[in-house]
Amino acid sequence: MTALDHWHPVLLARALRRRPVGVTLAGHPVALFRTASGAAAAVSDVCPHRRLKLSAGEVVGDVIRCKYHGWTFDGCGRGESPGTPKMTACTTSYDVREEHGLVWVRNRGSSAAFPAVEADGFLPICTLEHTIPAPLELAVDNFNEIEHSGTVHDTFGYDLDRMHEVRVKVDATPDSVVVTNAGPTKRLNRAFGWLLNVRRGDTFHDTWTTRFSPVHSVFDHWWTSPDGSREAMVRWRLYIFFVPQDARTTRIFSLTFAKSRYPGPAGGLRLVRWLFRREIDREIRADVAMLHHLADHDTGIEGLKLSRFDKVLGLTRERIDRVYRGGTTLRVLTG
Repeated sequence: MTALDHWHPVLLARALRRRPVGVTLAGHPVALFRTASGAAAAVSDVCPHRRLKLSAGEVVGDVIRCKYHGWTFDGCGRGESPGTPKMTACTTSYDVREEHGLVWVRNRGSSAAFPAVEADGFLPICTLEHTIPAPLELAVDNFNEIEHSGTVHDTFGYDLDRMHEVRVKVDATPDSVVVTNAGPTKRLNRAFGWLLNVRRGDTFHDTWTTRFSPVHSVFDHWWTSPDGSREAMVRWRLYIFFVPQDARTTRIFSLTFAKSRYPGPAGGLRLVRWLFRREIDREIRADVAMLHHLADHDTGIEGLKLSRFDKVLGLTRERIDRVYRGGTTLRVLTG
């Protein structure tokens, strides 16, 4: 199985309107467009005639028309040449699906299942897109490790001076990695801490599961008193999908949900959805800014001085290779 056999989000659905949009997935240029009925379609963004980007063209009815010589292609890749009507022309097309405010694509006819998004009882907060200046493995490394929260993040994470108190547990199956962390929360912005009812010295709980068809992680964040007798007012659930653009760049699409113990419809979350969206965006942008400082883009881990927070690095690489790219390695770690 190759990367393109899995369902990947490639664009915010609201960004695909009347004009085509070009994206890159695992090094493959893809042109997205909407047919006359509004259905999304995807074909190779390389016209087979003279290699112009089809995304530079326009949509006419149910076909995308190349800007160069006017050749047209439908959502199944069937093409026509206005200058040579009897010529048969075809190009690669992709399966397309719109879910959760995103446009998803995969290789035509692939059997890979669509990833489940389970958020019953949670209110949708936002759907965001960011570009990470790092290869897939290094982008996953960043989000699948909590040690950097002491220095990089302001809201979700642990107090740097008490990082040694954070409890870390790693479990793995052949197709997933599960990490559970708990420890002293970092000190939050006073207003945000008041809104969430997070007190100084509370315990921050950070649990995530990473799956690999496609590569994505599901994060659950919440706070309790140190003895666990009191929980803060808001829980968060984030789905982050890691989409390789090329050998040096990864795009991530995040779906954020929250649930509140405050009274009223949706626990009052609709009133502060804008604030929570801004906070999630700010925290992810902090990761993006940090990864601009990578000394190199080598995805190997041999020779690195790894800590107890880094057990997942080897596990995720093995599963990316085997599940996502069709390799043969397998390692299971428990405890």
